[in-house]
Amino acid sequence: MARGFNPIWRSLSRQSPLILFAGLCIVFAVISPEFRNVENLMSVAYRTSVIGIMCLGELLVIITAGIDLSVGSVAALASMSACLLMKSMHSANYPTMLTIFVGLVVGVGCGALCGLINGLLITKGKLPPFIATLGMMMCARGVTLIISGAQTIYGLPQSFSWLGGTEKWWIPVSITGGLAIVFAVILAFTRFGRSLYAIGGNKTATKLSGIRVDLVCTVAYTICGATAGLAGLVLASRTSVADPNAALTYELDAIAACVIGGASLMGGEGGAITAIAGALIIMVLRNFCTIENFNVYWQQVFVGVLLVILVFYDTLRKRLSGQIQD
Repeated sequence: MARGFNPIWRSLSRQSPLILFAGLCIVFAVISPEFRNVENLMSVAYRTSVIGIMCLGELLVIITAGIDLSVGSVAALASMSACLLMKSMHSANYPTMLTIFVGLVVGVGCGALCGLINGLLITKGKLPPFIATLGMMMCARGVTLIISGAQTIYGLPQSFSWLGGTEKWWIPVSITGGLAIVFAVILAFTRFGRSLYAIGGNKTATKLSGIRVDLVCTVAYTICGATAGLAGLVLASRTSVADPNAALTYELDAIAACVIGGASLMGGEGGAITAIAGALIIMVLRNFCTIENFNVYWQQVFVGVLLVILVFYDTLRKRLSGQIQD
């Protein structure tokens, strides 16, 4: 067995999500004239924004060999908390811009707080990430239903819809793209980013080298919660209502986007740009299935099969390079 891949293969392997995305777009454009319609492509980019924002935070956690199952529920709780406050302020005739600003701060802050709790449960409470975030997933969804009375919340400021791109689709797309660039820079050029990869590669060795592993992991989960909160706000602003059942199963899409985008569930690998490519691949597949009138359930089958294939490939690649043993 070879102990490693040559540099060209390594480079292609890292960029495979981008290559796969480009390949799918070319194939689908040839098969379906409707797919290559400019408005349809803009719609795909627009619909990717929520999962794209969410998967960037999830990526940081996955790089450390962790996982966050709560991002969908946290998104719902953050958006509901923010929207209830905005509705109250709007009814009290506070300035619209102040109302929206406070709502954004509360929403992102609520998400960050949930992420911080996850991080502390994992680093200080020594709970497995799966259990800690599963508990947060159930608690956050339950609290969302309690504070909303299990009812959809209306009466938000009309201007709030700008965040979700109801009239200008490029706004959430620009937010997603901007965040992807910021995260890519953080991962590639900062000590925090290098620490994330080191923890995912070998947590014990990283701790012995003097890096504050618990702090780095806690910050990663906090950022993950904050991006979930922002994603929830973008989702709510699309319709200017807060739904207590919003973002159901979005955590699965976020994790799938990261893995399809080249992140390893074993930790130590992944990139922000390729994670967005993973989210785009999922949305492109669903969009093509919708255009071709495939049964909606087949969309999940296609994404699931692709996910299994890529995880199998990642495991095989690591085994061939000697990173894991049988």
